[in-house]
Amino acid sequence: MITLFVLLGALFIAQAPAGAIDSSLPQASASFNDQVLKVDYDGDIVYSGGLFTRARNTDGTFSRRNYLAAVNSATGVLLPFAPALNGTVHEVKTSGDHLYIAGKFTEVDGVARSRVARFWLDTGKLDTAWNPKPSAAVYSIEPVGSTVYLGGTFLSVGGFAQPALAAVSAVNGAPVTTFKPTVAEGAVRDLQYGHDRLYVAGAFGTMGGDKKYGKLGAVNPSTGAVDTSFVSKVYVLTREVEVAGDRVYAALDGRGGEIRAFTRAGETLWYQAVDGGMQTVEVWGSTVIGGGHFDKACVTNHAGPLGQCVDGVRAERGKLLAVDMNGKLLDWNPAANGVVGAWDATAHPSGTNLTVGGSFTTFGGGTQEQKRLAVFD
Repeated sequence: MITLFVLLGALFIAQAPAGAIDSSLPQASASFNDQVLKVDYDGDIVYSGGLFTRARNTDGTFSRRNYLAAVNSATGVLLPFAPALNGTVHEVKTSGDHLYIAGKFTEVDGVARSRVARFWLDTGKLDTAWNPKPSAAVYSIEPVGSTVYLGGTFLSVGGFAQPALAAVSAVNGAPVTTFKPTVAEGAVRDLQYGHDRLYVAGAFGTMGGDKKYGKLGAVNPSTGAVDTSFVSKVYVLTREVEVAGDRVYAALDGRGGEIRAFTRAGETLWYQAVDGGMQTVEVWGSTVIGGGHFDKACVTNHAGPLGQCVDGVRAERGKLLAVDMNGKLLDWNPAANGVVGAWDATAHPSGTNLTVGGSFTTFGGGTQEQKRLAVFD
């Protein structure tokens, strides 16, 4: 059984202001022996997927965790959830009664599962009735009502030819053959539903046969046709896309790297440039969090074509940073280490904390050890 979060602890932390950053250093929590690529919440439980095969609990004991694990974000304690997978998990996503996972694995708990699977949240057991069978890696899952969208490098799903972006039934995983987007010349890395659209981000060169919608675009969630009312004018690898209110935010892994904020039409409102790739973006209350493999950030959001700070002023920001809703760089600086840095940042549904996964092993310029998973209050 998956241990549910402690009600008393949840009641206590709910008193904190949503999205308030209390510290640049994370709390003590379970850690992992290799990279955490994605995190998501179900209440206080935070699920992590990645390349790891072992976890270290807060009491110093070690446990086997093959590419997927669960941690209580309020206490930092590693939870018993420990399915056996045979390959990397690139995506974890909770929705309704289920935890969805995706990646490069082909087996879950001894059952054949090609690159995607889902578990019952109340029992932690594999849902054997859902089996989409994509032909290659899946990097993103977006459940929306009776439909589950998949993005990756696959050419078909359940025998239905539909490259890179497809839809399947939330009941049994059967392909939705009326959803027929055209994505070419690269992989889909992230999906986000909002504004009655499905936003699509990645490394693909064209969508709907047009380069104008490559890297970051939107499609009709029923048909897959390009939504031509959203034109982002982004031409570099886009790792993540986030919808919050009337805005769209993206993590761009190019021009050095940046967070960029857009209107619903795709017009750029502002961007925050850094000296390395931006790999994740998350809205936490009134703050926008960015993470990646950068070390410095522009103090002003005035950057040149290669991400350089036009005003010549850079601030130390180790792998993570925060800006306000107008793009102003904030003082928050966890000063994480690592070459790859932060892969994913996700806020608690109530805003009480933020979990980050990546390759880092220390924070505070090396003063605090916390390996590959970090929870900030």
